Amino acid sequence: MIRFGIMGAGDIAKKFCAAVKKLPQAEVAAVSSKDLVRAMAFAEENGLTSYYDQYELMLQREDIDAVYIATTHNFHYENILLALSYGKHVLCEKCMVLTAEEARTVFKTAKEKGLFVMEAMWSRFIPAMQKAKKWIEEGLLGELVMADYALGFFAQPDHRALVPHLAGGAMYDLGVYAFEGLTYLIDKPLLDIKSNVCWANGVDMTDSVLLEFENHLLASFRCTIAAPVESCMTIYGTKGRIVLNNPVCPQECRYYGLDGSRFSYQYPVENGFEFEITEAVSCIEQGLLESSVIPHSDTIRCAELFDCVLRGKKVL
Repeated sequence: MIRFGIMGAGDIAKKFCAAVKKLPQAEVAAVSSKDLVRAMAFAEENGLTSYYDQYELMLQREDIDAVYIATTHNFHYENILLALSYGKHVLCEKCMVLTAEEARTVFKTAKEKGLFVMEAMWSRFIPAMQKAKKWIEEGLLGELVMADYALGFFAQPDHRALVPHLAGGAMYDLGVYAFEGLTYLIDKPLLDIKSNVCWANGVDMTDSVLLEFENHLLASFRCTIAAPVESCMTIYGTKGRIVLNNPVCPQECRYYGLDGSRFSYQYPVENGFEFEITEAVSCIEQGLLESSVIPHSDTIRCAELFDCVLRGKKVL
């Protein structure tokens, strides 16, 4: 039994609690927030008996094995380091950190302390995404040639994604899904990144990114917080294509072969967090420091993308 403490008492943390309740090998022991009233309300709503208005008070409990970080993006880096300083394993919401330097520091610190850390990129663990990867590895697409990913939503005026000091913007909120989804299915060295960004009021509203991989493979993604987008990811190869609608949490993946063959794999998902939590618990129980599904190197590579697209740094 791995006992989690939660940092942050928002809606995403509620979803985490609901997922943990489905798992016999995990339990949520406490929640912490900077607002005691908020923490108490969260505990009552989610059936928890312990709540705190200081992270340190929760982290000093020896019966808590790991921490799930569900705060806003701007706080992730300091929250992770704080949890590690108390000897806790960490599962942190995407995007885990804002820069490649922060990512390297987090993983270096975790390895020095012998602690497991994983970015909560739940999309990679969804069964339909796993099936798509298996089909590609089995050669159903032949040689990969091109890929495309689009997603977006309309951010209301009070949405956190529009607030610069909360690390708002389309890239941190949505681009992370597209990049880590594409690079999960495309297991090839990344050679170049080109991008265009539309800024407004201090945040990136819409991003268009072109990724060049080895063997002349191009992948593109577009993300926006300025309009609702019908989300879809398509991977094209010399033998056909694979389509995943709503690739953040796909319920189905479909294969279309050049020979006319068509088939699909369906796996209805209600919550979706249980798959990544199961992975984190399994890794912790095995004494592993990282997951093979979302290894440290992939989170670092995504943070390098942030540096490139949002800060103009040359990273490749």
